[in-house]
Formats: sequence, C-alpha cells, structure tokens
Amino acid sequence: MINTNYTFKNLLAFNVSGFACVAFIVFLTSTQPFYLNEVLDINHNLGNIIGNLGLIDEILCILSSPLIGTLNDRINTSSWRLNGAKIIQFIGFSIISLSLFSYAKLINSLNKMYFVRGVFAIGVTSIMSMIPVLLNELSNSDFEFKKIVFWRRRHHHRESNEVSNKNGKYSALIGISTGLGAIFSVSMFLTLPVRLNDNYPNLSNKSSLQLSYLILSILSIIVAIYLLIFLYNSNKSNNQVVNPESQPLLPSTKPNYLQLLHHGIKISSNNSKIQLSFVGSFVARSTTVLTAVFIPLWVYHFYHDSGKCDALDKNNCYDGYIFAAILTGVAQTIGLILSPIWGILIDHRKVGSTLCLLLSSILGLVGCFGICFNSNLDPRNFHTFFFVSLISSLQIGSVITSMSLLSSLQSDTSIGSLSGLYSLCGGLGILILNKVGGLWSDSWILAPFALLGAFNILLTITSSYNLYK
Repeated sequence: MINTNYTFKNLLAFNVSGFACVAFIVFLTSTQPFYLNEVLDINHNLGNIIGNLGLIDEILCILSSPLIGTLNDRINTSSWRLNGAKIIQFIGFSIISLSLFSYAKLINSLNKMYFVRGVFAIGVTSIMSMIPVLLNELSNSDFEFKKIVFWRRRHHHRESNEVSNKNGKYSALIGISTGLGAIFSVSMFLTLPVRLNDNYPNLSNKSSLQLSYLILSILSIIVAIYLLIFLYNSNKSNNQVVNPESQPLLPSTKPNYLQLLHHGIKISSNNSKIQLSFVGSFVARSTTVLTAVFIPLWVYHFYHDSGKCDALDKNNCYDGYIFAAILTGVAQTIGLILSPIWGILIDHRKVGSTLCLLLSSILGLVGCFGICFNSNLDPRNFHTFFFVSLISSLQIGSVITSMSLLSSLQSDTSIGSLSGLYSLCGGLGILILNKVGGLWSDSWILAPFALLGAFNILLTITSSYNLYK
C-alpha cells in the first residue's frame, strides 16, 4: 500500500510526537530526586528509590510494548475510521497528562509515586512504540520534501506506485526531533520551577515544582489533541493505493488479536533484516543508559576517589557535575550533528541501512573498548571526549538505522506488532545494562563500557552476516 495525500502537517505532527515525548521523559526523570525531597520529604536512599522507579519503567515497557504494538494492528484491521497509531498516540499523551497531574495534585506517599510512575511508563511506551509505525506510514507515502514549500500548490499526485528512497532521511529527521526535545526540556522545562519561584516569591519550592507538573500536564493534553487532529490517518479509504509488487502479510479476513501477535512474531523469525533491527534497538537503547547514567557515574567516581570534591563535604562534587554535563553535552551535540549524515548514507544506494549499522557498531566498539583499555582513569582529557563522541555516534547511528530497517517494510498489516517487539528488545537492553552494568561497576567502574562493547560485538557479527550473506 502507498499512502497518498501525506502532507507537511502530517510530517510536522509526527516529529512533534517524538519531540514532546522525549521532553516529558527528560523532565520527569530529572526532577525525581527533587520531587522526593521537596514534595515527599524523603532525603535518604534516593539512589535505591530512583533505581526502583527506573526498574518499574523498563519492566512495564517490556511487558506492554508487544501488546500495544499489536493493538495498533487490531485497530487497523477493524472498521475504525481512525488508524491505530493516531488513536494510540492520543491515548499515550493523555496518560502522560494524567500522570503529570497526579504528580502535581494527588501523590502524597512513595507507594502512590511508584504507581503513578508505572502509569507514566505505559503512556511513554504507547507513544514510542508507535514511532516506527508512523515512520512506516511516512516511508510508504507519496510525501516529498518539496511539499515543505507549502505555499506552492501541487495539482497532481505522483502517478508512480513506487516509494522514493528517503527512508533514512525521515529516520534522521525523527532522530533530530527527539534530540531537540531533550535539549528543549533541559533548557525550558527543567528551569520552570526556578523561574516560577523567581516570578512568584510567595511560592515555596514544593509548590513551584508541583505547579510545573500541572503546567506540563496541560501541555501534554494539548499535544494529544493536536496529534489526534494532524497525524496522518491511513484508514481513510481514499488514502491508499495498492502497490502490485507488495504482498499482504495476512489474508483479507479480519484476524483476531492473538493471530496478529503470533503473525508478527512469525514474520520477525523469518526476516533477517527485521531481526537485525531488533539487535540494533537492543544496542541503541543500551547506549542511552551508558550516556545518561554510567558516564556521569564514572566522572563522579573519579572526582570523589581522587579527592577533588569539596574538602568540607565529600558528597559535594560540583566541579564533577559540571564536567559530566560538558562531556555528555559535547557528545550529544556531535550525535545530533551526525543525524542527517546517517540519514544520507542510509538512503545512498551504495551504502544502505545494513552497512550503516555495521559502521555504527564498529564506532561503538572503538569507543567502548578505547575507554576500557585506557590506563588513565582520569576522564579530563582529549581521548575521553573522542571515545565518548564515538559512543554517541553509535547511539544515534543505531537508532536511525534500526528504525529505518524496520519501517522500510512495505506493508502495514503487522507493523504495529513488529514495532512492539522492537521496543521490547530496546527495553531488554536498558534493563540488562542497568542491572548487570550497575552491579559490575561496584567492582570496576568501567564495566558498563565493556558490557556495551560486548553488545556491539554481537551487533557487528549480526550486521556483517546480513551484509555478506
């Protein structure tokens, strides 16, 4: 099927989805320690509590993502007027709005916080599980970048049923959007409580933080309504043209929920490119944990053990926090700059997604083991910035290429189930690196880098096999 009448408004809504979701994730995860302290008056065992909150996130992601993905396929094979991705995106942001409202008004105990964080995780999983589905709609559409010149009226649709090779560029675009969402959240959302405090001196720290959650709750429901209106609706009968070269993945009879889930698993077990995208998702999501958690932990460990923290308060490592922010900030900026380059390489007929995934895994290997085998544990040197930048290149490269591989499937019948399995593999990567890497880092601070390096060996072998078979 080729989706016709795909407009710039649909493309913008798709990118707003990734932008907004990541922005809300960054805000909530970054403010958790302050919420525990200011709102719930908890100032002990914060690390253990935050770790448990993250564990709840990933367990629910692993359990729910295949079910949510298959729900998309179930809606699309029913007589609904709206397609599954559009509905699930609306529900996902509505759930995020409800959870943020609960943070603002309803939570008064740690147990309630655990429950609401689980609700938030379901909302995030719903949204992120639909990103490859939305990308698949775009990749198999008649959209062309010249449609962005919205003042030029197009009188004729493309007559060819062939989809132009822009899948990599579309994947890079959503990669850039999510990266910008994280930057926007750090600069705007995270500073919101402080700005509220400055403008309204009568507000306490607790009240300003709760008010920030309330404001973002309202913003989330606005995003949900916006997406319900402007996301592409592939279920309109006049929106699709049959490509004679594409084969349906299921018979025309309407399958039930379990049949859809089983069929998605069957397709992935018989398609090496889909399997490769799953391995790419596993490595990509693992890399986000290394960047967000274990690089700052390494920096803090060095500053603490070398006596470079505050002489009067060893727990005050302000300089360490500043350096960790600079290190990760530089790496993330380099990754953001490389996004369009990965997109161009993916679409190049002599390169493609599989070779790009191989290249990104090799960069990750050099970055991870370069840090592990560096005898100098002091991160304040050029080598560290170089190797961490390679790891960031791995992160953005594996995200974009794995999504590109999955979304290039030219049928939407089981794309939701496959997208759910894709998210499940990513959740497993996060869970394993978090727990195994965290435990191992107590005896060797660079252990998470070695573990991610091992993951990249797997990705290198898998992508090499797919490239040369």
